[in-house]
Amino acid sequence: MNQLDIFGTKNHEYLLVIEPDLKTTDRVIAMKELLNKTISLTTDSLQSKPHISLCYFEANSYSEELILSRMKQAISPVKPFDILLVGCEKWKNGTFILKVHQDERIRQFQQELSAVFKGVIKTPHLTIARNLPERSLTKLSLADYEYNGRFTCESVLLLKRNGNEPYQLLEQIDLLKS
Repeated sequence: MNQLDIFGTKNHEYLLVIEPDLKTTDRVIAMKELLNKTISLTTDSLQSKPHISLCYFEANSYSEELILSRMKQAISPVKPFDILLVGCEKWKNGTFILKVHQDERIRQFQQELSAVFKGVIKTPHLTIARNLPERSLTKLSLADYEYNGRFTCESVLLLKRNGNEPYQLLEQIDLLKS
């Protein structure tokens, strides 16, 4: 199957994400607030809704119907699945995350997406904060942010934005239950 190749100007950015359940969302927000007491976070980091990014790409709006059609086609074989969060990690690029356990269901989901779209995220994760200075990351005690949890992914969200505007929900796509 050929990948959807999106050409043209950078008019719109698209992001396919999984939103965690309320318990996980509340925990990540609490982590952001705790982190903000130690390291001053940007407003964007503090206000970013907790999510797991699956795929990012750019396209013109004329491609939207095709994007939605191909997205639904790629996702159609994927059934609801559990996501396991297994601790936190500091990345050298200044990103602080909760790790997502890479089980077979997530790998299958990524394969379905990558058969159609470029820009599939290779290491799914839940970002707590990004663009942190390296010296600030060394001050962090990972023990304060350790979290192990599980939630069920029953749908994905396709978000869209123009330039530096906030992302807006374009479509929620439910995973079909067997």
